[in-house]
Amino acid sequence: MGSHGSRASIPSRWTDRFEQHWLGLLFAGSAVLVTVATIVKFVHEPFRIHDDSALFQHAGWYILQGATPYVDFWDLKPPLIYAVTTVLAFLSGGNMMVLHLLSIGVAVASVVGGVTLVGLLTYRLTAHEFASFVAGATMFVVPSLYGFPAAGLRPKYLALLFGGAGLLLAVTDRPALSGAAAATSAGFWQLGGPIAALVLAIGFQRGRSRGLARTIAGGAFVTAVVVAPFVAADATIPLFLETVLAPIYGVERYTVSGRLLDLVLTLGYGVLVIPLGVYGWVRGIALDWRRYWWVGAGGSLYSLQIFLEMQGAIELVLPLLFLSIGVGLVIATARTPRRRSIVAGTVALLAVASLYWVGGPVTPIKTEVEETHEAVSVSNYETLPEKPDEIESMQTIYWEKRQPESCHYRLGQKQREYAQRTGGSLTQAECGRWPFGDPPREWLTDRIR
Repeated sequence: MGSHGSRASIPSRWTDRFEQHWLGLLFAGSAVLVTVATIVKFVHEPFRIHDDSALFQHAGWYILQGATPYVDFWDLKPPLIYAVTTVLAFLSGGNMMVLHLLSIGVAVASVVGGVTLVGLLTYRLTAHEFASFVAGATMFVVPSLYGFPAAGLRPKYLALLFGGAGLLLAVTDRPALSGAAAATSAGFWQLGGPIAALVLAIGFQRGRSRGLARTIAGGAFVTAVVVAPFVAADATIPLFLETVLAPIYGVERYTVSGRLLDLVLTLGYGVLVIPLGVYGWVRGIALDWRRYWWVGAGGSLYSLQIFLEMQGAIELVLPLLFLSIGVGLVIATARTPRRRSIVAGTVALLAVASLYWVGGPVTPIKTEVEETHEAVSVSNYETLPEKPDEIESMQTIYWEKRQPESCHYRLGQKQREYAQRTGGSLTQAECGRWPFGDPPREWLTDRIR
């Protein structure tokens, strides 16, 4: 499925050069866009840090002071983000400005790497240079992908990077490495889990029981390495409570219509990439289901995410990976260069329109969507405990290198909901205590039954 059919309307020397350098162009273009956007945002708001990023980065420094994750500070993200920020904190020498700059650098590199892997993955499936380039570029239909790194490091960027790597390694017959990469993705964000399931299925499809066994071995190795320090520190119960149970307890209330309008408000005109990507899944599966089944399966699985986790556009980074590949499949299976150009132009238009939706003036359409959303939506939680007055802002805690007396200091909505439902206090010194009457083993046995 090479892009040679486009030569009817484009000079041969241009297409030859593009086919030779498309990957470099995708990487360089992504690097320029994300870097420039980050610099612009940074200059506009120097050293601005998001609450979540402040927690992750502060925790890296805090761990070097002897803090234990999930005990001295509460969080529901898996532990690998703290491995990264602890290394960055060490490299910063305790300077929080340097730590923030290093974290921004890792965020930028992760986004650029993730976008490039989407292009490589599409090329591995289609052998179509133009389709692969556009697939990678489709990721930028969500402006927060290149607009948020200036505010600090988020585990979702790394989940994208390792999730894309896991899928690429799976389809290039490296099952052990694919299992390791997919497990790493889940180690940054729980929603990397479906990718781990996909690479297991791909490993079995391509290598039968041997491929499956190697994929499991790679994932098990990473899991063991991640969990081992918590076993050694006798902190497996806090790890389980906060990274497994807390996300379940913290699922927000919503109406279906309200959540769908959340999607429109979040993506704006870029929401139109969804039917385009889905169309690509259908075309690919109709053409060769053995090759493309996992794209549609993964995309369909991640489409359910909007009913589990939907707190902003960056939450959609993994569904966007599959939608972008779907767009690549639309181009790769198009019959004429003109149709390919129309799809590519549509993607470019959606990227610009999405940026306008996010950063441009309020329009009548946007106002109407917001009003409709307000009319049909419900509050995330029925009630939430108030934040203790003595807890300072995450920015103060980060920049002044505070060591809070309470383990609850991020105090997000899910955190307060979990504390409320399990009878915990928001002012307790240590987190991670087992909140149920039955001991852990008996409690788990009852739930499994």
